[in-house]
Amino acid sequence: MEKINDVLLLCKEIEELEKKVTFKKSKRKDMPVTFEIKITKEILAGSKECGTHNDLEKIGNNCAIALAVKDIFPNVFVTTHHIYPFGIDDDRYNRLSIPLPGVALNFIKIFDSLRSIHNARLCLPEFEFNIDIPDEIISLIDIDEVKNILAKNPVPVHD
Repeated sequence: MEKINDVLLLCKEIEELEKKVTFKKSKRKDMPVTFEIKITKEILAGSKECGTHNDLEKIGNNCAIALAVKDIFPNVFVTTHHIYPFGIDDDRYNRLSIPLPGVALNFIKIFDSLRSIHNARLCLPEFEFNIDIPDEIISLIDIDEVKNILAKNPVPVHD
């Protein structure tokens, strides 16, 4: 019985402390989701001719990085520094972008330098990098698209 009284006393003390403490909301508005992007040999093969046929307006849609994220962002447009997940043509979304990390920036420089000898792009190594997708962008992803992607590529469960 004494233990129960001690617990009740402790609960009352905690309630009193909670009344005295004011919790501040975090100024951070979002918690980005880290997403791994894989540039595979298949993606390199699919993008090897990107920018070689005077198709400059399509480069951002057909480059290796764009092809790697098209499952999630079908209207993606990639520049030398950012991923625009919903493209750049729609004024509602063209301000939303995801910065590319250094490894991706270096890849773009090398990939672009091989434009005149595009078959050499096939010799580039596969690699992976992470991007942080802000909540604002996550909230705009079509949930049905996510379900379809997960059905095709199930996420492994770790024990």
